[in-house]
Amino acid sequence: MSVVKKTIAGAFGIALGVAALLPATASAAPVTACQAPFGADAVPADGLCEATSDASSAAAAYGNASADASRNALALALGLNGGTASSSAVGFAAPAAIAFGPGSVADALGLNPGLSIAIAGPGSTVTVDSLGGVTCDGPGFAGDLTTLKACLRVN
Repeated sequence: MSVVKKTIAGAFGIALGVAALLPATASAAPVTACQAPFGADAVPADGLCEATSDASSAAAAYGNASADASRNALALALGLNGGTASSSAVGFAAPAAIAFGPGSVADALGLNPGLSIAIAGPGSTVTVDSLGGVTCDGPGFAGDLTTLKACLRVN
């Protein structure tokens, strides 16, 4: 395994550990779910989430989130416990955006074939963009396997 692949794999492992250790906000309210497989659109009555896809793609959004996928792509967005997430994918891309905690914002834009992820902790903004790179402003992780760029902040 190359040094770059080991670095990316290590960064993903650290990000999962950070996400597991983030403080949880107690909530008994159900999470709004929007699933848009293969040409469907989903917007529930409460309007918290939104998911759209074309006939060759699939998108899913949960909580305060939006996901859009087209041209054989997958998009996933989770905005939980006060977080806001958005994910947009085209052309065999598969980005995921996860915002967990009050004031967290995660944005993922996939324009090239491959995987990318943005995980934002409370009060942070994390972005992964196939063209613009990755940014971590506050606790979170962003990684793009198509560009091999990543960032990690724990405070």
